[in-house]
Amino acid sequence: MTLRPFLFLLPLCLAFSGHAFSQELTLRPTLQVDDTFELEIIRLREDSRRPQVNGRSRTPIHVRVLESNPKGLLLEWKQGATAFDNPEIIKNPIAAAASNAVKDLVLQLELNPAGQFARLRNEAEVTAKLQTVMKSLLTALGRQIPDTNQRQQVESLVRRLMSPPVLLASATRDAQTYFALNGATVNKDQPFTADLQQPSPFGGGAIPARFRLTLDSLDAHSASLATTTTYDPQAVARFSAQLLAQAAPASAQSPAAKPPALHIEDSAAYTYNRAFGLMSDVVVRRRVSASGALNALDGWDIRLTRRPGQ
Repeated sequence: MTLRPFLFLLPLCLAFSGHAFSQELTLRPTLQVDDTFELEIIRLREDSRRPQVNGRSRTPIHVRVLESNPKGLLLEWKQGATAFDNPEIIKNPIAAAASNAVKDLVLQLELNPAGQFARLRNEAEVTAKLQTVMKSLLTALGRQIPDTNQRQQVESLVRRLMSPPVLLASATRDAQTYFALNGATVNKDQPFTADLQQPSPFGGGAIPARFRLTLDSLDAHSASLATTTTYDPQAVARFSAQLLAQAAPASAQSPAAKPPALHIEDSAAYTYNRAFGLMSDVVVRRRVSASGALNALDGWDIRLTRRPGQ
């Protein structure tokens, strides 16, 4: 089973009301037109079922501010070539296609006045490129799978996991992860919790989840924050069963084919640079387990490698 990368999105309600406190912080970028900065995104994957494809990848990102006005910011987000520490990963046709899909892709990201991701301005251009990549992938899979029924099942699954909305979400995933907490006002003495509807890791809808945010430390220069998101186990089981049914409709009717109970939890740690209103470090971990049969980890480490003005 392949999990679609999670979008670490937070709702607009992520703010506290009440009296002002000395240990209160509002997260918002203070960028100006022509400011530039650079990031390094490290992706970590570990899967007990397929240890041969465990590994890390590193991707450089160059960001430039194109517009700054009361309506928000327009950023040019340009991704460089991804380097893998495990050559077996790139041999997977889906992994290779996903990597090629966003290589040298230039995204025009609109942020609202609070600094939250609002939309992709050049969506039509990006969608066209990503759909071309998906067609190439399906052609390659067709050559590798001679059995017609099996090929159709795999193609159906790939079309779902790499549908235009999913591909767009994947293309903007790293940016949305990096800017996820913007707009939040947090208090060191008052953790924030909420029940959310988060995008399903399997695609095709949303899953109820419990979210918690804490401000762990705060001084004149930086702040440390942490979040956890725990998914409703019944909803997770329902979505995973639907994915299995689409991948293998005939066998899904057998009790033996039912997926084991999954547990999914996301955690993240953030270091916030108050001078620029940017995250210096974002460390996100998704842990998936299934009754001892599965122990998987997906990770994102996003580091600010060059600050504005450097």
